[in-house]
Amino acid sequence: MDGTLDPIDTAGLATPVADTPTTQASWLGSSWRMSALRGAMRVLSRVSPERAAALFDRIWFSAPRTKPRPDANACLAHGEALAFRVHGRRVEAWSWGRAPTVLLVHGWGGHAGQMHALVEPLLARGLRVVAFDAPAHGRSDPSRLGGHRVSMLEIADALRVVAAGVGPLAGVVAHSGGCTATALALRDGWTGPGRIAFVAPFALPSAAIEPFGRAIGASPAVTARFRASVEARFARPWTDFDMPGLARLRALPPLLVVHDRGDRDVPFFHGRAVAQAWPDAQLVGTDGLGHRRLLRDPSVVSDIARFMSQGHSAARPATPADARSELDRDYASAGVCRRTPRPG
Repeated sequence: MDGTLDPIDTAGLATPVADTPTTQASWLGSSWRMSALRGAMRVLSRVSPERAAALFDRIWFSAPRTKPRPDANACLAHGEALAFRVHGRRVEAWSWGRAPTVLLVHGWGGHAGQMHALVEPLLARGLRVVAFDAPAHGRSDPSRLGGHRVSMLEIADALRVVAAGVGPLAGVVAHSGGCTATALALRDGWTGPGRIAFVAPFALPSAAIEPFGRAIGASPAVTARFRASVEARFARPWTDFDMPGLARLRALPPLLVVHDRGDRDVPFFHGRAVAQAWPDAQLVGTDGLGHRRLLRDPSVVSDIARFMSQGHSAARPATPADARSELDRDYASAGVCRRTPRPG
């Protein structure tokens, strides 16, 4: 791997990059849309804080659409198509191989095809691979919120349903917000797999709210209003979405964390925080791969496949947990794949 095993300590954990954009805003970028949004949000923050908080909410929970690369589509075409129902809506999935299963969980605004480079190395290790499009992502139906809007709670529910249908699981490999959903499922009672690999985990959503608010031009009062309204709607504190606290609540399987030190979407300190809190974790830092190229770097995917194969004989049944009641309140008012080398 083009990375090094980082010592797991607390150095730097209390020093987040204050205004680094998070994946929730990646579709806005630095374009004219971001400038227009900032201007509108500043005005609304002064004249109508309630409407400003509603706009904040809509942006935070709206998943951007990512166009699949040709190699991703080719990989999915070689998989066995599966389908599941999550809250009455269709979730698309794909399967390769016949062996102990590794479930791939894409990130916020992603799709199953983004994980395609992992398929062949995992198959070569004697593992079956399953990937799915989360609700409101890829080819799956919109979530219960409609359109491109979705919460991590509903993605975690989809993960549990798919896992129950294809398990027992030898492991889970998740990227970015998919790591958040995986940790949330574990927090809420999911049995889980024998091993987990987190790639660029979005580990501290609660710490991202204020930087996100500043990035979109929201006032501190509007940001606080958004924070409180989400906690009330889901009937849980924001810290429930933070991954480091999970280790205090339950036994956890071995973990591999891979994170690029130059990641501009989800800063490196997120990955370090998870690895520092997890009782049996390895943290690997890379350089120059950013947030998404990690998923198709040959050395990274090879190391993830090796880590997964080390524990597949100890796979445990993946059982669904009961759906969280807060989802019912959410907005109640409203095959082998060949990798094609490409630069970038």
